Amino acid sequence: MVLILALPAFAARPQRRAVVVDTICNAPLKQMLLVTDSFCYQFQACPDSLFLWAYLGMDDGEEKEVKKTKESRNAIQLKYKDRVYDRQLKTGDVALDIYVLGVRWWKDQHLGSKYVLTRPVKAHYPLTAHMTATYSGSILEGGDFIMRMEPISPTQTKIHYEFVITFGKVLSAFISDKTWQNAIEWRFEEILQNLIECAETGTVVRKEKAPKKN
Repeated sequence: MVLILALPAFAARPQRRAVVVDTICNAPLKQMLLVTDSFCYQFQACPDSLFLWAYLGMDDGEEKEVKKTKESRNAIQLKYKDRVYDRQLKTGDVALDIYVLGVRWWKDQHLGSKYVLTRPVKAHYPLTAHMTATYSGSILEGGDFIMRMEPISPTQTKIHYEFVITFGKVLSAFISDKTWQNAIEWRFEEILQNLIECAETGTVVRKEKAPKKN
């Protein structure tokens, strides 16, 4: 499939986009860290399992018969395939196909990842869980998942959350602000809410679909 893009639109759209949130979790740091570790492990080793909790609420918010557009919630979809994980190094590799508007545009792409947990040299906190991702090909250039956690009481944890993705030049031209908001941004926000809910309650309850942004 050949993708033809007008040069003005190509130049106007940023490659790097991010969701950044500062919030409080009503759970101890130990519990929040456990949930974060579980998310990163499953993302690297068995991403399909995340649909049972961390990705709840992310199913298509539109009726099946409605034709998808660039602004649809599921305009871009990833289909996971083979998985390789090194528990000792905390590195992963997941093969996937990428669909745009329901059509497979890229086959057998590879998502590589590495997870590290760090703290300041002369302090116990904050703890920073950082998972970096790299992609084969040129459709995506990389991504970062960051959870910076610091206890503010025995039962509360201060959180700084970042989910960053850098699109390749071709794909970034497809990602307008509206496409980003409707198809991608809200999912990263939903992930954080599910992680916090899991830390606070021990589970994530299936909920109503997140409202679509205008």
